[in-house]
Amino acid sequence: MISKIVAAAVALAVSGSVFAETNVALGKATTASTFYSSGTEVFPSANITDGLTTDGGSPSNWSFWLSSEGQNAGSWVQVDLGSTFGVTSLNLFDSHNRGYNDRGTDAFTISVSTDGVHFTNVADGAFTTAQWLNQTADVVTFDAAVLARYVRLTADSTYGDQAGGTGRSAGLAEMQVMAVPEASTSSMALAGLGLLGFVAMRRKANQSR
Repeated sequence: MISKIVAAAVALAVSGSVFAETNVALGKATTASTFYSSGTEVFPSANITDGLTTDGGSPSNWSFWLSSEGQNAGSWVQVDLGSTFGVTSLNLFDSHNRGYNDRGTDAFTISVSTDGVHFTNVADGAFTTAQWLNQTADVVTFDAAVLARYVRLTADSTYGDQAGGTGRSAGLAEMQVMAVPEASTSSMALAGLGLLGFVAMRRKANQSR
Protein backbone atom coordinates (compact mmCIF):
# COMPACT_ATOMS: atom_id res chain seq x y z
CA MET A 1 0.00 0.00 0.00
CA ILE A 2 2.80 2.42 0.93
CA SER A 3 4.63 1.79 -2.33
CA LYS A 4 1.46 2.52 -4.32
CA ILE A 5 0.90 5.81 -2.51
CA VAL A 6 4.53 6.85 -2.99
CA ALA A 7 4.42 5.84 -6.65
CA ALA A 8 1.35 8.03 -7.14
CA ALA A 9 3.09 10.97 -5.48
CA VAL A 10 6.17 10.54 -7.64
CA ALA A 11 4.05 10.28 -10.79
CA LEU A 12 2.42 13.56 -9.84
CA ALA A 13 5.79 15.21 -9.34
CA VAL A 14 7.23 13.84 -12.58
CA SER A 15 4.20 15.00 -14.54
CA GLY A 16 4.95 18.57 -13.42
CA SER A 17 1.76 19.03 -11.36
CA VAL A 18 3.67 19.61 -8.14
CA PHE A 19 6.43 21.78 -9.54
CA ALA A 20 4.44 23.68 -12.20
CA GLU A 21 4.53 27.46 -12.01
CA THR A 22 1.18 29.01 -11.19
CA ASN A 23 -0.28 32.48 -10.89
CA VAL A 24 -0.06 32.96 -7.13
CA ALA A 25 -1.53 36.49 -7.33
CA LEU A 26 -5.01 35.43 -8.45
CA GLY A 27 -7.60 36.67 -5.95
CA LYS A 28 -4.97 37.96 -3.52
CA ALA A 29 -5.20 41.22 -1.54
CA THR A 30 -3.95 44.44 -3.14
CA THR A 31 -3.20 48.05 -2.26
CA ALA A 32 -2.35 51.16 -4.26
CA SER A 33 -1.08 54.67 -3.73
CA THR A 34 -4.42 55.97 -5.05
CA PHE A 35 -7.38 54.81 -7.10
CA TYR A 36 -9.91 56.62 -9.25
CA SER A 37 -13.38 56.99 -7.75
CA SER A 38 -16.20 59.19 -8.99
CA GLY A 39 -19.76 58.02 -8.49
CA THR A 40 -20.19 54.75 -10.37
CA GLU A 41 -16.76 55.18 -11.95
CA VAL A 42 -14.61 53.27 -9.45
CA PHE A 43 -11.36 51.50 -10.35
CA PRO A 44 -9.82 49.95 -7.20
CA SER A 45 -6.55 48.05 -6.93
CA ALA A 46 -8.39 44.75 -6.32
CA ASN A 47 -9.11 44.65 -10.05
CA ILE A 48 -5.51 43.66 -10.88
CA THR A 49 -5.97 40.17 -9.38
CA ASP A 50 -9.52 39.39 -10.55
CA GLY A 51 -8.36 37.18 -13.44
CA LEU A 52 -9.60 39.60 -16.13
CA THR A 53 -6.89 40.95 -18.41
CA THR A 54 -8.86 43.53 -20.40
CA ASP A 55 -10.78 46.77 -19.77
CA GLY A 56 -14.14 45.09 -19.34
CA GLY A 57 -16.96 45.26 -16.84
CA SER A 58 -19.69 47.77 -16.18
CA PRO A 59 -20.29 50.80 -13.93
CA SER A 60 -19.35 49.96 -10.33
CA ASN A 61 -17.79 46.70 -11.56
CA TRP A 62 -14.90 47.54 -13.87
CA SER A 63 -12.03 45.08 -14.29
CA PHE A 64 -8.99 47.36 -14.13
CA TRP A 65 -7.17 49.74 -11.78
CA LEU A 66 -6.66 53.45 -12.42
CA SER A 67 -4.87 55.90 -10.16
CA SER A 68 -6.62 59.14 -9.22
CA GLU A 69 -7.11 61.88 -11.79
CA GLY A 70 -3.77 63.52 -12.53
CA GLN A 71 -1.83 60.94 -10.48
CA ASN A 72 0.46 59.44 -13.07
CA ALA A 73 4.23 59.08 -12.63
CA GLY A 74 4.99 57.76 -9.17
CA SER A 75 1.63 56.02 -8.70
CA TRP A 76 1.92 52.40 -7.63
CA VAL A 77 -0.16 49.27 -7.16
CA GLN A 78 0.88 46.07 -5.40
CA VAL A 79 -0.29 42.57 -4.53
CA ASP A 80 0.18 40.74 -1.23
CA LEU A 81 0.78 37.07 -2.08
CA GLY A 82 -0.01 36.05 1.51
CA SER A 83 3.34 34.30 2.01
CA THR A 84 6.80 34.38 0.46
CA PHE A 85 7.22 32.71 -2.93
CA GLY A 86 10.06 32.25 -5.39
CA VAL A 87 8.77 34.49 -8.18
CA THR A 88 10.04 33.54 -11.64
CA SER A 89 8.13 35.93 -13.91
CA LEU A 90 5.30 38.44 -14.20
CA ASN A 91 2.62 38.76 -16.87
CA LEU A 92 1.48 42.38 -16.92
CA PHE A 93 -1.58 43.67 -18.77
CA ASP A 94 -1.95 47.43 -19.23
CA SER A 95 -5.13 49.51 -19.22
CA HIS A 96 -6.10 52.05 -21.85
CA ASN A 97 -9.38 52.95 -20.10
CA ARG A 98 -11.78 51.20 -22.49
CA GLY A 99 -12.11 53.06 -25.77
CA TYR A 100 -11.00 56.40 -24.33
CA ASN A 101 -7.29 55.60 -24.67
CA ASP A 102 -6.49 58.43 -22.27
CA ARG A 103 -4.89 56.57 -19.33
CA GLY A 104 -2.49 53.74 -18.69
CA THR A 105 1.08 52.92 -17.74
CA ASP A 106 4.04 53.43 -20.06
CA ALA A 107 7.41 52.88 -18.30
CA PHE A 108 7.38 51.09 -14.96
CA THR A 109 9.56 49.72 -12.16
CA ILE A 110 8.96 46.42 -10.37
CA SER A 111 9.96 46.14 -6.72
CA VAL A 112 9.49 43.34 -4.20
CA SER A 113 9.42 42.93 -0.45
CA THR A 114 9.10 40.14 2.09
CA ASP A 115 7.82 42.39 4.90
CA GLY A 116 5.79 45.08 3.11
CA VAL A 117 8.12 47.81 4.40
CA HIS A 118 11.48 47.40 2.70
CA PHE A 119 11.25 47.14 -1.10
CA THR A 120 13.98 46.29 -3.59
CA ASN A 121 13.83 47.19 -7.27
CA VAL A 122 14.23 44.02 -9.34
CA ALA A 123 13.20 45.04 -12.87
CA ASP A 124 12.09 47.90 -15.07
CA GLY A 125 10.38 48.00 -18.41
CA ALA A 126 7.73 49.67 -20.52
CA PHE A 127 4.55 48.70 -22.30
CA THR A 128 4.72 49.17 -26.05
CA THR A 129 1.97 51.15 -27.71
CA ALA A 130 0.57 47.90 -29.13
CA GLN A 131 0.54 46.27 -25.68
CA TRP A 132 -1.22 49.32 -24.25
CA LEU A 133 -3.89 49.46 -26.95
CA ASN A 134 -4.40 45.70 -27.47
CA GLN A 135 -3.82 44.69 -23.85
CA THR A 136 -1.38 41.93 -24.68
CA ALA A 137 0.99 40.78 -21.95
CA ASP A 138 4.32 42.34 -21.18
CA VAL A 139 6.27 39.42 -19.70
CA VAL A 140 8.96 40.21 -17.13
CA THR A 141 11.22 37.24 -16.41
CA PHE A 142 13.95 36.80 -13.80
CA ASP A 143 17.20 34.92 -14.28
CA ALA A 144 16.70 33.36 -10.84
CA ALA A 145 13.63 33.13 -8.65
CA VAL A 146 13.06 36.31 -6.63
CA LEU A 147 11.80 35.85 -3.07
CA ALA A 148 8.77 38.04 -2.55
CA ARG A 149 5.53 38.32 -0.64
CA TYR A 150 4.70 41.79 -1.95
CA VAL A 151 5.10 42.69 -5.63
CA ARG A 152 4.73 46.35 -6.59
CA LEU A 153 4.48 48.09 -9.96
CA THR A 154 5.31 51.80 -9.96
CA ALA A 155 4.40 53.85 -13.03
CA ASP A 156 7.37 55.96 -14.14
CA SER A 157 5.46 57.48 -17.06
CA THR A 158 1.99 57.13 -18.53
CA TYR A 159 0.20 57.01 -21.86
CA GLY A 160 -2.10 59.90 -22.68
CA ASP A 161 -4.49 60.56 -25.49
CA GLN A 162 -3.38 59.59 -28.98
CA ALA A 163 -2.97 63.23 -29.88
CA GLY A 164 0.14 63.30 -27.73
CA GLY A 165 -1.26 64.66 -24.48
CA THR A 166 0.03 63.69 -21.05
CA GLY A 167 -1.63 60.68 -19.47
CA ARG A 168 -4.33 61.58 -16.99
CA SER A 169 -3.50 58.67 -14.68
CA ALA A 170 -1.63 55.41 -14.44
CA GLY A 171 -3.44 52.10 -14.79
CA LEU A 172 -3.18 48.33 -14.92
CA ALA A 173 -5.64 45.63 -15.92
CA GLU A 174 -3.97 42.56 -14.40
CA MET A 175 -0.79 41.41 -12.67
CA GLN A 176 -0.08 37.70 -12.88
CA VAL A 177 2.74 36.57 -10.57
CA MET A 178 4.20 33.25 -11.63
CA ALA A 179 5.98 31.32 -8.90
CA VAL A 180 7.43 27.95 -8.00
CA PRO A 181 5.75 25.93 -5.23
CA GLU A 182 6.22 26.83 -1.59
CA ALA A 183 9.11 25.09 0.15
CA SER A 184 6.79 22.80 2.10
CA THR A 185 5.24 21.42 -1.09
CA SER A 186 8.60 20.78 -2.71
CA SER A 187 9.93 19.12 0.43
CA MET A 188 6.96 16.75 0.52
CA ALA A 189 7.54 15.75 -3.09
CA LEU A 190 11.25 15.16 -2.49
CA ALA A 191 10.46 13.15 0.63
CA GLY A 192 8.18 10.98 -1.49
CA LEU A 193 11.00 10.38 -3.96
CA GLY A 194 13.32 9.39 -1.13
CA LEU A 195 10.76 7.02 0.35
CA LEU A 196 10.24 5.40 -3.04
CA GLY A 197 13.96 4.76 -3.29
CA PHE A 198 13.99 3.24 0.19
CA VAL A 199 11.09 0.91 -0.66
CA ALA A 200 12.82 -0.16 -3.88
CA MET A 201 16.04 -0.95 -2.06
CA ARG A 202 14.23 -2.97 0.63
CA ARG A 203 12.39 -4.95 -2.03
CA LYS A 204 15.66 -5.70 -3.88
CA ALA A 205 17.32 -6.78 -0.63
CA ASN A 206 14.46 -9.12 0.20
CA GLN A 207 14.56 -10.69 -3.25
CA SER A 208 18.29 -11.38 -3.00
CA ARG A 209 17.97 -13.36 0.27
